Amino acid sequence: MKNEKTDRVGGVFGETPKQKHPDSLFKLGGVFLLIFGMFCLPLAHLDADSIKFATLAPKGSTWMNNFEAMGKEIRAKTDGDLRLRIYPNGVQGDELDVIRKMRAGLIHAGAMTATGLGEIQEEVLIFQLPRMFRTYEELDYVRDYLRADLDEAFMDAGYVLLGMGDIGFYYIFSNQPIRNIADLQSTNVKMWARPGDKIALEFYKNAEIATVPREVTQVLSSLYSGHLNTLAASPYVTVALQWHDKFKYMTNLPVNVGVGATVITKEKFDELSPELQKVVRETVDAYQGDLIQNIRKDNERALEALQKKAGIEVVEFEDDSREAWDAIAMETHKALVGEIYSQKFLDKINALLQAYREKN
Repeated sequence: MKNEKTDRVGGVFGETPKQKHPDSLFKLGGVFLLIFGMFCLPLAHLDADSIKFATLAPKGSTWMNNFEAMGKEIRAKTDGDLRLRIYPNGVQGDELDVIRKMRAGLIHAGAMTATGLGEIQEEVLIFQLPRMFRTYEELDYVRDYLRADLDEAFMDAGYVLLGMGDIGFYYIFSNQPIRNIADLQSTNVKMWARPGDKIALEFYKNAEIATVPREVTQVLSSLYSGHLNTLAASPYVTVALQWHDKFKYMTNLPVNVGVGATVITKEKFDELSPELQKVVRETVDAYQGDLIQNIRKDNERALEALQKKAGIEVVEFEDDSREAWDAIAMETHKALVGEIYSQKFLDKINALLQAYREKN
């Protein structure tokens, strides 16, 4: 039995038992382990120092161009020790799918709109209340003032808030002119709302507008099938997601402002060294600032293109209906106290807005 075992060892290395010295076997085994380790270590290193980043933004959009440039800079600043692995265009699912994957450790970070952010820290949705902000300057002032509070709230929820931004003011796009609330209450209107968007659902319910719940990834097919024919979105979003050619009209009345943010799980962030954390924070913050300004410019350009190239007609909302619209918005603000945010938080933002408006 002993000779049979020896023969098998000799056969593996193509030598006879007499040719193989015990020391050479140890040396060869050591070389094998070294080579095996050379293959395994980089893989473990890559997994530990890669941030898997998901977004609904499509390739070629301003968002994706920004994220890709941000990823290149992070990699360059860390000499390749850290990289961003970006999953665009909703390939990891809608934002609720991404949040579930983040909680499971399958995705580490992402650029979120209100739906994803609300799943993490619901009070942040207050920024998306209808008719809350009149200008971008108001939004910037309030958001910057509350940044430390927001950082703490996200940290308590297990996430690091790397930067906040906005998608732009949302306008109503439709296939029939919307000039008053009665037009929106028409049985012909099939208004889009995301299933988890409590604010939009409450607002449209109060305004007696019929809604059709769909996730973002389902909107385009729903527009083509006719299940949807009206929605509120920023001009650039309607172009970037190829929704624009299904509409004839845009109502010149900002409904609300779409907000977004870039977040990473605290668990993943804590895995990074202090030096890498500093690079990530500073780089994302700088690119987030650029992104805000670029998206606002894109919305201006998109609005012009929608009129001149896509033939969308801009119609005005009647003054009487505007007052009623604002009243419904205020009703919605009150109805969601205790549901999404506290009365204290709502009062704080209203006080900040009042102070800002008195000075400007």
